[in-house]
Amino acid sequence: MKWWGWGAEGHEFSDADKPDLWPYIVRQLGHDWQPARQPPVPRSSIRLPDSRLHGQPLRHLRQLLAGEQLRLDEDERLVHALGKSFRDLWQVRQGRIAAAPDAVVYPGSEADVQALLRWAVEHDVVLIPFGGGSNIAGCLDAHDPLGRPVVSLDMSRLGRVLEVDAASRVARIESGVFGPDLERQLASHGMTLGHFPDSFLHSTLGGWIATRSAGMQSDKYGKIEDMVLALRVVTPAGTLVTRPVPRASNGIDVNRLCIGSEGILGVITEATVQVHPLPPATLWQGYLFPRLESGLEAVRECVAAGCSPAITRLNDARKTALSFAFKSRRGRVRGALAAALKAWLRHARRFQFADCCLLLVKFEGTRRQIGRQRRLVNGIYRRYGAVSLGSEPGRAFERGKFDFPHLRDWLLDRGVYADVSETATVWSNLGPLYSAVMAELDRALHSTRCPGWTGCHVSHTYPSGASLYFTFAWADRLEAAEQHYDCLKRAAEDAFLRGGATLSHHHAVGREHLPWISDDISPTGVQAVQALKRGLDPRNIMNPGKLIPASPGEGPPADPTSSAEASE
Repeated sequence: MKWWGWGAEGHEFSDADKPDLWPYIVRQLGHDWQPARQPPVPRSSIRLPDSRLHGQPLRHLRQLLAGEQLRLDEDERLVHALGKSFRDLWQVRQGRIAAAPDAVVYPGSEADVQALLRWAVEHDVVLIPFGGGSNIAGCLDAHDPLGRPVVSLDMSRLGRVLEVDAASRVARIESGVFGPDLERQLASHGMTLGHFPDSFLHSTLGGWIATRSAGMQSDKYGKIEDMVLALRVVTPAGTLVTRPVPRASNGIDVNRLCIGSEGILGVITEATVQVHPLPPATLWQGYLFPRLESGLEAVRECVAAGCSPAITRLNDARKTALSFAFKSRRGRVRGALAAALKAWLRHARRFQFADCCLLLVKFEGTRRQIGRQRRLVNGIYRRYGAVSLGSEPGRAFERGKFDFPHLRDWLLDRGVYADVSETATVWSNLGPLYSAVMAELDRALHSTRCPGWTGCHVSHTYPSGASLYFTFAWADRLEAAEQHYDCLKRAAEDAFLRGGATLSHHHAVGREHLPWISDDISPTGVQAVQALKRGLDPRNIMNPGKLIPASPGEGPPADPTSSAEASE
């Protein structure tokens, strides 16, 4: 894992086969803007705070674990110090590590986890469950407001599919399994979970559950909370176990109390989930709508008619322009065909390309099922003015769908900053909310006096509504970037809550969204979470500072190097 960016060492984004991408970025930021190289500081320049874990607690910990299960070296502590939020990466690339875990442990079984929690309670040590480290909401901040030692609990050794019940389409799986390993193991049984978030390569089942994740194919398979039948969660009060049944009327749904808990109640060690047979065939299609409103109506009608594809991803006009700039280099024949199609759209269909919106869909099933579904959606899309672009736009998206997080590191190296805020609302509010949030983001961007860009796409739909996923980028001076990020993030989240939407659809709360949690779920809702926390973790050793607003004086540690620079 990189300490300074997304994914594994040696895997980086390249624009070598995307000749239009950088020219597009430069046009959006203004021809008078000049990129400033801002690489990460050398690893050798980073010094972590000294470990506070020593004496009897450390001796007892060594007795619980074997060999490489306990790591105290700086490299391990560094990669487990933060997640991959904008703020995390902005700080770590400058070598500003205000807090880091004092040790990293790798439990190999649920029994190890139970022993570690008993040890942590006895010695008053904070534990932070760690899956793939890819969270972008600040869920892995290693700061403890009381100054206690902090241990990162890396779950990657619990990575097995334990049992598959093909008749029931149910699988029992350890929580530390990464997305690709999970799908490989399920595929050997002819099954899939169908959960493919952007972080799929670098995230785990337990992390998906702890953050209420959504995958790209949620229109068919649902969000992670729709997949979980039962859980095993080790808490300081004991091990919580639920039964793998399809539905129950046994009081408050304990599964739902743990899904989205972000590690503040305990450690998810195992989940029983609904799985599905691997689809015999798939088909990608791309469509171009004359404007966003027509695309939204077409997507809504497909949902209402029950014929939504497995993936429905509708870009607004700005995101559409970025998608086309992202395309790979074309050969002479493909280039000529693309030019001919563009001319036909302009002259025969009177398309205004500044307003056009790209829709990407993926069908799954037997060829007969796909053919029937495709005919239904094509009929709906045509009524709203869509033109089919064939399968290549979708196939291009599929080839690079897990590369988008790497693009952020590539931009950071060039002095361009980017982040996202996403939400969900009902269909009747989708258009007004989109307009309000885009206006607020544009106003906030103008206030920073930085050249920038904003865009949005819809990627998860439901009978009652859909998600809106906003992206914003800006060119900035290194010392001002965090201040301007706060301005843009606040503009988006304030607009969400003011517009009747939620603070996040699938990125969790963490540190980044905590200021809005009381407004979103109400102060009484926060009290309910506090009561649950006190009941299962009365000493507050499990990932403190997340989900529940801090008491006065319990905020994150100040960056010791930033005060003078922030005032300049």
